[in-house]
Amino acid sequence: MLSNISRYLLNLTLVLFVALNVSAQDYYVSALNVSAQDYYVSALMGNDSNNGTKDAPFETINRGIAEVSAGGTVYVMSGEYKDNTNNYVGPLVSFYEDVSGGGDSYDTSGKPYVDSDSQGMNNDNVVTISKSGNLTDGYITIKNYPNHTPKIIFDGKGGILVGTDDEGNGVNYVIVEGFEVEGPSQSINYTQAIMNRRNRVTLKERDGILNNNYNYFTGKGIWGGYDPHSHVIIKNNIVHDTPGSGIRFNKSDHITVENNTVYNTTWWTSSASSAIVFAETIAATADDNTKDIKMIMRGNIVYNNWNRIPFFMANKPPNSKPPSEDYGNAQYSKILDGQGLYVTRSHTPDPDPSKGDQRPAYAGTFLFENNLCVNNGKNGINFDRSTHSSALIRNNTIYFNGVHEIIQDISENEGNLPHRGQKVAGIIANFVYEVTVVNNIVVTRYNDYSALKLNNVDDPDTVDDPSTDETENDNDGIKIATNNIFVNGTVAYPGNQVPANQINIDPLFVSAPTLADNATTIAGWAGYLDGTDFSLQQSSPAINTGSSDYSPTKDILGNPRPIVQDNSDVISSSSFEIGTDGWYNFGNITVAQSTETAKTGSKSLKTSGRTLPYNSPRIDLNNLLTVGEAYAFYVWVKLAEGNGTAQLTVKSTVNGATSDDNIDTYKNSELVTATTNGWVRLSLNYTHTQNDQSFLYVKGPEVSNEQGVDYFIDDFSLVTQGTNEVDFSTAGNIVDIGAYEYQAELSISDNPMQANAVYAYPNPTKDILTLINLTEQESVEVYDVLGRKQTIQQQRNSNRLKLKVSNLKRGLYFINVTNNNGNTKAIRFIKK
Repeated sequence: MLSNISRYLLNLTLVLFVALNVSAQDYYVSALNVSAQDYYVSALMGNDSNNGTKDAPFETINRGIAEVSAGGTVYVMSGEYKDNTNNYVGPLVSFYEDVSGGGDSYDTSGKPYVDSDSQGMNNDNVVTISKSGNLTDGYITIKNYPNHTPKIIFDGKGGILVGTDDEGNGVNYVIVEGFEVEGPSQSINYTQAIMNRRNRVTLKERDGILNNNYNYFTGKGIWGGYDPHSHVIIKNNIVHDTPGSGIRFNKSDHITVENNTVYNTTWWTSSASSAIVFAETIAATADDNTKDIKMIMRGNIVYNNWNRIPFFMANKPPNSKPPSEDYGNAQYSKILDGQGLYVTRSHTPDPDPSKGDQRPAYAGTFLFENNLCVNNGKNGINFDRSTHSSALIRNNTIYFNGVHEIIQDISENEGNLPHRGQKVAGIIANFVYEVTVVNNIVVTRYNDYSALKLNNVDDPDTVDDPSTDETENDNDGIKIATNNIFVNGTVAYPGNQVPANQINIDPLFVSAPTLADNATTIAGWAGYLDGTDFSLQQSSPAINTGSSDYSPTKDILGNPRPIVQDNSDVISSSSFEIGTDGWYNFGNITVAQSTETAKTGSKSLKTSGRTLPYNSPRIDLNNLLTVGEAYAFYVWVKLAEGNGTAQLTVKSTVNGATSDDNIDTYKNSELVTATTNGWVRLSLNYTHTQNDQSFLYVKGPEVSNEQGVDYFIDDFSLVTQGTNEVDFSTAGNIVDIGAYEYQAELSISDNPMQANAVYAYPNPTKDILTLINLTEQESVEVYDVLGRKQTIQQQRNSNRLKLKVSNLKRGLYFINVTNNNGNTKAIRFIKK
């Protein structure tokens, strides 16, 4: 099933999932290297002098990390994991005003300097991952032992740090899965946090100390420090009560944050943080700086994350554009952060070559999909300060964010100073190159809060007069906003276009909070999501009104979204509607998405600048195909001008002992005459014989005098032999809008897409939840969003398992399906 892997990495659409329905990246990891040794950790019965086996586990996670190698897994059993260094000192918070110097004892805001004799305020991360996996041997995985719920409790820098190796390089190829991470925010109060900010001001202005923040007030749940990382997956974790961000990566690339629950974060930091953050993203290598989707926030539930302390900037971050001259200074009192999902300051090289990293500006695409963002301080999603980057924001549910002003009302009633901010609550993009907002539901509390705001979406390479290279055009980047539902709030162009988007149409959630549910105390927000259900009622206008061109294959609960056909025999397909789909150039030519013509939809892939006969678009096959299996390729071709022949070719290279021993083989389709007048289909039957180096390319007309005609390809299908190509013409508005796909209570015979996957239905449900396609080797446990195991009656009949859930409270739950190999799939379901 390695075909599932590459398709996931190439474009994230039409993915085939293995029987247990684990993600493609999971299967990729387990398939690479099964020989690496696994280690086990137990806080309750372990000892770091043990050998780390299941029967004799280590006591600390760091001990397991010290032993594991690429391709291996550290399994962590239930228990609490805390900072246990020999000289550990718990936090003692102590600040006091220093007025001994008279008029010289005041900062620039007019307040007395603040000193501190606090203790235990700079404790280290509880877990530090200090070694890398690799592409050859596999990821290093740190995860919960099946059906166990390990909890990491920190009061310092953070819970889990994806750190550096022995040579000081940021670690790569790491998976972190299945933890609850809890910070100290419930033990901190406003007075302590505001005094910490004033102490930071004192240390900067009086003592010239810039790196001056106590870890206790900035600790993050799962993060990468400030070192670059690549190929890191953070999934299925619960992160809460962290003073700083819940999950954060700086200077990194190829990061996936999926299916995590993050709440009660960023309350006490003065560093203007948000719940899940990608900051200062930079390509891992210059050659890897493509427009592909590499940074992913998917399937996360993010709520009650807000800032309560105004920003103070001891040291200006790179690529920042402060909104005002006093932003982040001692006297600054506004709060402009506390977002749910936040991307900011993606790399742009400093104009001064003596400063900073001179790699090209980050050109990648950020993917936000299937997230539920509720009651966060500012926006649900903010894509910011990434001048050469793009974002695809699809199928998210953004509800009642922008709670900041209400939080400040409560804080002011408690006797604290008010720190007012902006009236924003939905999706924002600002100072970016391209943004696509599609299939989202955005509901704001108030009409004067923004539901969609697209400012400064600008192509950085265009100018008013190219001959003089003068003032750049403003706001001429690509903005797409279609098939969304916006309720209340202001909606910027093009989101305000009807009928492209539905404006002020009730999406009809099953059970969502109302204004009457707003809390009047901070503690009152704790159960805000209890009993809520953001799935769709049967009569919801969100059903069947989304765009299939941009839709992910599954929703936030793991339910399949409609696709163009039953995809059980589809290995890979490309419609080029949202990117190049993993196709790239064969030779020194340009291969790019084009809107000039299309077989179906509105886009195709154009090849231009050909100087050699083989110059063409190509796609790698190594991880798509299985040796000995028979396949069929289909693709449609059209020329930009004239006529000529076109052909499909599979090139395979068998590696010998030296490069001189390499043998190239070719499998060609018949030559077909292509023209500019219409599309013609190329097809090729192919049996895969070896896995060294194989790729498919679409060869165009012959080249004359180093000049070849440009041509387009569209609607590519790779299927098992004997199967028809994908019928792209059937794609239409059949996908539901929002994070949840409506699930009618149908039998499996009515859901042929689920013929091989473990599937839960009906979802949501009130009484009985049925799992189908479950083998006898797979066990099932049910957990709530806080990781607490639930007692559920189970009745198994062949490959079906019925769960009686009527005793559960209303809300979101997770079913952990675990096989004998320890692979676990978390299926989300909603109890009505």
